[in-house]
Formats: sequence, structure tokens, C-alpha cells
Amino acid sequence: MIMALNLKEILNPLSEYLDKVDKDIKLKLNTGIPLLDNSSIHLFIKGGKKVRASLVLLTSGLLNHMPDGIVEIASATEIVHAATLVHDDIIDQSILRRGGLTVSKKWGNKVAVLAGDYMYTRALDSVVKDGNPLLFPVIVEGTNDMVKGELYQLQYSDINVINKEHYFNIIELKTARFMAACAKLGAIKAGLPKEMCDDLFLFGLNTGFAFQIVDDTLDVIDDKLTGKDSGNDFMDGKVTLPFIFLLDKLDPRERENFINYAANPDKENWNIVKDELKKSGAIDYSIETAKGYVNKAFENIKKFPDSEFKNILIDLANFFVNRFY
Repeated sequence: MIMALNLKEILNPLSEYLDKVDKDIKLKLNTGIPLLDNSSIHLFIKGGKKVRASLVLLTSGLLNHMPDGIVEIASATEIVHAATLVHDDIIDQSILRRGGLTVSKKWGNKVAVLAGDYMYTRALDSVVKDGNPLLFPVIVEGTNDMVKGELYQLQYSDINVINKEHYFNIIELKTARFMAACAKLGAIKAGLPKEMCDDLFLFGLNTGFAFQIVDDTLDVIDDKLTGKDSGNDFMDGKVTLPFIFLLDKLDPRERENFINYAANPDKENWNIVKDELKKSGAIDYSIETAKGYVNKAFENIKKFPDSEFKNILIDLANFFVNRFY
């Protein structure tokens, strides 16, 4: 049975630093221009998991020393992530994000494009000003990967071309590689040896895969467990691992029927698909796949000495595969 873990409790030892991250985000994004200030800070008003900032903080303190300036690097990763969400919501024509209206819905696409661009520049500028020449290429590459992932998804996510290979390429580029970059940024900032930095990059990569697979799987789990509507990805035309698993199990005639359901998403078709997903073992398969990535992540940090922050990284990885939100 999947047990829900409390993310706030896991990250409680970081609360002082995460509060500073919140303050630094507001400081970075403040311009005195109300339209820009309100639109760029909008996604942060209701908070968020701050997973990426936490990875930066945790990996920087693995050897029991938090370097000066680490909050600024952590906040930069949260701003980059939020900027991608602002732009993604334009592409997906999304109405809601984090329980409120998206930037594009509230202020329009023109403002959302410019706000996202501004957020990128502020985040990257802060990393440049840190002065460590090893940091900037890592955050830039991670940001580039997310952009490439969005374009890759546009090309290969159609129901007629999607397969497991394309799915894993999409989530690697859109999610896993930036989380890997966050884990490596903290290690670089702390001055850890290259081998340790590379190990932490892989830790972030593998936990990133797990995080996204579970995120996609939660969308097909019973609404009563997750507390939110299921089938949002299906209705948006997004094909995820559980559905790909199901397609691979069906005979050609059934497969064609389910491809048609995905090509014409509505509530009736979703109910048919949801019932078949539950019977097929797709949910268990997807969760087990995510756990496999988490086990790889544990191997990536096995050589690190035991510490409070290492334990938090382990708890965080476990949370990724045992959560309902």
C-alpha cells in the first residue's frame, strides 16, 4: 500500500533557509513596475513544493557546511522553474495553476511571455553575479534542456507517434535534467570534488525521473485518494506512461479503439480508459518503474557520509514515489 509522506515535515530542517529563498525571490523579481511585479511573482504567492531549491540547499550541505550565497542560487532555480511554468501555460492554454489563475489567463499571453522572459534573466543574472564560473553553464544547460523538452514533446507526444522511448526522453529533458542541475549546483557551490558533483547530478536525474512518472500516474489514480480530479492529462491530450503501458498490452483492434479514445478525449472516453488502466496493472507498473529510479538514486549517494542532509535527501526521494500530491 502506498503511504503518503508529509513534505513539509521532511523539509522542516530547511525551513529557515526556505523562508530566505522566498524573500530572495521577491527581492529578485521586484522592479517597481506593478504589471511586471504582480505577474512575475504570481506563481509564488501560494507557495509550491520548492523541491528544486531544496535540492540545491541539501546537496550544498552534505558535508555539514552550508556555503555563503547558497540561498541566492536556490532561489534562482525556483524562478527558472516558475518561468517555464508560465510559458508552458501559454502553450497549453491552461486556466489554472497552483489553485489559481495562470499568468496568461489573468494578464494575457503578451504579459505572460514577457514575465517569463524577465524571470529567466533575473535568475541567470543572479548566478552570474555569484562569481563561480562553474555554476552558470550548469543552470543554462538545465534550462536549455527544458526548452528542448517542450519542443520534443510537441513533436513526439501525439498519440500516433508516442512510445516509451519518446516518453522517457520527454520527461528527462523537461523535468529530470533540471532537477539534476539543481543537485549539482549545490554541490559545486559547496566546493565538492567533481566526482561527488557528478554523483549528485545523477541523484537529481534519477529522482527527477521518479518525480515525473509519479506525477503522471497520480492523474489516473482514484480522485478520492488524490483529492483532485483525475484524467486531466488525458483530457489535455497528454499521453503518459500508464496509458503507453496499456496500449502495449492491448491486441491491435483494442489498441486502435483506445488510440481513438485518446484522440477524442471526453469524460465518457476517460471513464472507459480509466477502468482499463486500473485492470491492466498500469498504475502498479508505473509506480514500480519510479521506485526503480529512486533505488538508482540511493546508489548515487551511497558513498556520501551519513548526515542529516543525506537522510533528508533519502526521505525526499521516498516522498517522490509515495505521495498523493
